[in-house]
Amino acid sequence: MKWKDIFVNSELNYLRSGWRIGIFLLITTVCSIGIAAPIGALLKRIPDFNVQTPGTYIAYFTMTVAGWLVLRFIDKRPFVSIGLRLQTHSGKELFQGLLLGSGMMSLIFVFEYSFGMVHIEFRDITIQQGLLIFLNSILLYIAVGYGEEFLFRGYIFQVFVEGTNKTIATLTIALLFAFAHFKNPNVSLFGLINVGLAGIWLSIAYFKTKALWLPIGLHISWNFFQGFVYSFPVSGTTSDKEQIGKAIVSGPEWLTGGAFGPEGGALATIMLIIGTFVIVQWKWITTAEGFWSYEQWREDRKQSLIPQTQDTP
Repeated sequence: MKWKDIFVNSELNYLRSGWRIGIFLLITTVCSIGIAAPIGALLKRIPDFNVQTPGTYIAYFTMTVAGWLVLRFIDKRPFVSIGLRLQTHSGKELFQGLLLGSGMMSLIFVFEYSFGMVHIEFRDITIQQGLLIFLNSILLYIAVGYGEEFLFRGYIFQVFVEGTNKTIATLTIALLFAFAHFKNPNVSLFGLINVGLAGIWLSIAYFKTKALWLPIGLHISWNFFQGFVYSFPVSGTTSDKEQIGKAIVSGPEWLTGGAFGPEGGALATIMLIIGTFVIVQWKWITTAEGFWSYEQWREDRKQSLIPQTQDTP
């Protein structure tokens, strides 16, 4: 093996996947230090200013900038190749995700409520306070839904698929997705397993559509209905800034998830398996129009290199 083969895929004359992921992480770190950190420090100086939601937006904005830079100057691909092309069916895919994610969480709540396992204690707040909580909640969950999908189903995941295969990439990123929640409050082994299973669910949503709109919609509505609508803990976390009440759960913890929220129980396990099956089998969910195809790009690149190979003495 030549030393160049360590860095470059000789078949495609293209930088290998691992190095491109490393460059993305490096640029993301630089952008975070150069953009997110200074802005976050300035926001903290504002009295009584909640930096959580703006800080989340800033962090994911810098990550998006890093993705654009790597795609533009290293990969030499369009930014929309990551699965964010705006076309006729983008709204449909986002809506499908919002509908399916909210429906799945609603079924969990309805089951628990029907068997007397949960009731909601609403806080004594004004209509204005409730609207502010709603606004803060929806903005936060939109940011998290987009940002976590960009991170875990976006550039790193897709390049990892290119360097390995769908199965290895899906399982590995699912483990990383679970590990990212390892220090959450009230975390449990069951909870981490379900978070990893959610990673597989969201990855399959990307593979089915070849776009990020469906998984983004799933992620947003799953969290929003879990946290704001039904006042459950979201992956173990609760906040008065995003919730108008508190879900009082009395059912068995192995089933309901207890203090970690539904994601820590068997009901979520069952619902995630069913949700994954629905995505795979439901004909209403289809491949995105005009999606960027790595397979087609690979074949085109091979063809473009043929004359150069033939001209080589």
